[in-house]
Amino acid sequence: MDHQLDVYPEPRNETPLFINEPWLTDKYLYKWGSKERGPEDQEDNIRVYVPLDLNREAILRRLQLVIEHYGESNEGNECGFNTDVDVLVEQIAIYDRIWYIRTMEESDRISNKQHSAKAISLVKEFVSLLESIPDGCAELFPYEIIERLKQEYEV
Repeated sequence: MDHQLDVYPEPRNETPLFINEPWLTDKYLYKWGSKERGPEDQEDNIRVYVPLDLNREAILRRLQLVIEHYGESNEGNECGFNTDVDVLVEQIAIYDRIWYIRTMEESDRISNKQHSAKAISLVKEFVSLLESIPDGCAELFPYEIIERLKQEYEV
């Protein structure tokens, strides 16, 4: 979950944070493992930056929409479900890094704390929503993501 971020805080809501990772919004790039940072090499290419608000409510709302879209987790929708939720997990990682750096205390550096309190709280609710997905006999999803989040964020 490493992202190239400009983490130095700007005055709140005045300057946008640019993250050059188009796979966060283009499911095709994510699905096929292409996480290129530069523009596509096409003669007719136009690179557009789309604002993406990363806050607790927006991320949880997106997860709820994904859950409503797919319904129960089963073998037929497991791959798409997983891909959509993985993108949200990456959004949490960006949210976490920014808030960790903005609120990091000396005690956090000494204790090797790796995550912001805001992200830990968000992950708890995110995991709770994942655990509420009706089980339609999917083999892997959402179990692997839940375990990965619980281990990473110690929730």
